[in-house]
Amino acid sequence: MENKAKIRINLNLREFEIEGSEAFINSHSAKIESFLEILKTAPPVITEPKIHHKDKEGSEIKTDKVRSTNKSHSEDIPETFGEYYHKMPKKSTESDKILLAGHFIQSKSEDNLFTTKEANAALLEQGVKLSNPTVFVNRCEKSKHIIKISKGKFRVSKTGLEHIKQLLTEQTEK
Repeated sequence: MENKAKIRINLNLREFEIEGSEAFINSHSAKIESFLEILKTAPPVITEPKIHHKDKEGSEIKTDKVRSTNKSHSEDIPETFGEYYHKMPKKSTESDKILLAGHFIQSKSEDNLFTTKEANAALLEQGVKLSNPTVFVNRCEKSKHIIKISKGKFRVSKTGLEHIKQLLTEQTEK
């Protein structure tokens, strides 16, 4: 008889369920740990009720409006990345720079995520050319400053936010 395995994750309800043999669970331990990290750091997504509105012809349209409670919009994030970037201390590492760029992009995005390409483009606009942005994103991921959500999509973790706050505080105190 074949063992059937199952992993079920519901971020809205903050549920995580695994079924299967011990070997199956052990073989997916890295994925399980990343899912648990997401559940620890991200508040649940709140789905608002359907919104009814009328189009130009007067026909009613129903849409689902979903908003994330994990938006990292903050009053201390300026409107432009240049303003945000210039708050960083001069001694910042390339990993710090890509982290800050990712946080800025994430804070302005609808899905509360960023890509390496977007973060690198923001840095390039400031005249900052990283030799290999992917390496620095990987370093941020290893240091738990960012979490990989899906292929090519990342989110700054709570640890990453604290690191950014510390960097910007150091600059302000000087």
